[in-house]
Order: sequence, then C-alpha cells, then structure tokens
Amino acid sequence: MKSFPYIMPAFVILALLFSSCEPLEKVGEVPEIKFKSYTPVMVDTFGIQRPGAILAFNFKDGDANFGIDPTLQNPDTANLFLLPYQKINGAYDSIDFRTYGRWYPILRDAKMDRTSGNTTVKGEIQLTIVYFLPPPFDTIRYDFYITDRAGNKSNVESTTDIAVSDMNFPEW
Repeated sequence: MKSFPYIMPAFVILALLFSSCEPLEKVGEVPEIKFKSYTPVMVDTFGIQRPGAILAFNFKDGDANFGIDPTLQNPDTANLFLLPYQKINGAYDSIDFRTYGRWYPILRDAKMDRTSGNTTVKGEIQLTIVYFLPPPFDTIRYDFYITDRAGNKSNVESTTDIAVSDMNFPEW
C-alpha cells in the first residue's frame, strides 16, 4: 500500500499521454476528393479583367504521394483533370475535352512531406480558372479528379451548375 500514491499518478500521466496522441488515420493509397464550391470571380490577367471562378475541394491521400515533384517529374505533368459537360433539357452531355476541358499540375510542397507513422496527407485545394472566351452553352458543369504519382485515380466529383450568362464576359 505504500507504493499506491506513486502508482496512481503514473497511471494518470500515462492515460493523458495516450489520449493526447493523434490516432493513425486509415486512408487507402488511392486519393479521395470532395467538392466544396465553385465561386465565380473576376480575375486580373495582365491588367485585363476576365471572368473566372475558384474551384475548391478537399483531398486525402493515404500514402502521401499526391503532388508533382518538380525535381523528379516534368512540372508540365497534369494531375488534376476537369471534364466539361453541357446541360441540355436537364441532362448532361460531354463536350470536347481538348477545347473546353482543363488540366493542371498541382505541385508537391513541404507540407505534404511525412516522416512520422501517419503518412496520410490531406488539405484543401483552391484552383483559379480563367475564361478567355465564353463557352457556347447556357449551362456547363465539370466532373473532376486527381491522380497521384503512382497513377492512382481518385473518385470523380462534380461542380454545381455553372450559368455561362452570369460570367460577365466583356462585349467584343
């Protein structure tokens, strides 16, 4: 019984240490994305205001190999793909990717490096999209996905409807 006053505080300290540790998050090697928002904005391109938007989405990658490493890969390599669709009579129909689709490189940064036991990397990506010419459609939408350096393709998410008439294109 003489050791009880010493054992009890040791158990309390151990319980506090274990409860304050971040639990390991079990996330697969295939990246996951979740659409947040698509917000129309005006974008300054070399002193000229152009219509554009900010696409925001969350991502998770269990093995932290998302993001292009410019020291190992060509920085022109794309890992974010936006597939365009037009809305016709309430249904979506794909349109030419080469003309209206978009692809972007998302570079790896220091925040994505993991050295501890939890290799999951997650965060929010905000991408600014600039439109130089108005799409010849009333309403469009993008389906989008990301790929990691191992070639794993994420799930596909969709933006909300994008009303082309609300984009404020300049008169030509």
